[in-house]
Amino acid sequence: MFTLLISGCINRDEIYANPPAKLTESINAILPAATEYVKQQEKIAQEKGQLLNKQALAIAKRIGIKHPEKVHVYYTNTLPFPTDPTLAQLAKKSGYAGSNMAGYTYGYGIWIKNKERDNRELLAHELIHVRQFEQRGVQEQIRQYLMQIYIYGYNSTPLEIEAYSEAKNYI
Repeated sequence: MFTLLISGCINRDEIYANPPAKLTESINAILPAATEYVKQQEKIAQEKGQLLNKQALAIAKRIGIKHPEKVHVYYTNTLPFPTDPTLAQLAKKSGYAGSNMAGYTYGYGIWIKNKERDNRELLAHELIHVRQFEQRGVQEQIRQYLMQIYIYGYNSTPLEIEAYSEAKNYI
């Protein structure tokens, strides 16, 4: 697995615009496992979750989701964690996984911890990720997300920054 540990005065945006070949190879190597994982979690959320209620549907439409009727939210006590060793290692190292995580989005499937059930800002944040999936397609969204996690770390990915900065506009 390619590890990009950046410190000091490094321009991450420049690296993202022109990623090293080894990083691209690493992303391509884990992309099938990551795609399968996303599809599995989306399926579980769609089977066990609930459709958006009237209020959430209105938020989804304002966010610009093309097919809000496909979105299911699965409220649970435990968020999923990858079993694939490479994905699990990346999740731990990048800050993607941890007890502070409140929700994840996998395509049209959203997982949210039960204790965050009434957190409208979190729901808006996750719905922005649904929009991102729609805009890019599942495969490209996963590719970009992985690339950004490697380069920026989870909390600083442009996709997360977009969701965090916009979410408050929709609650």
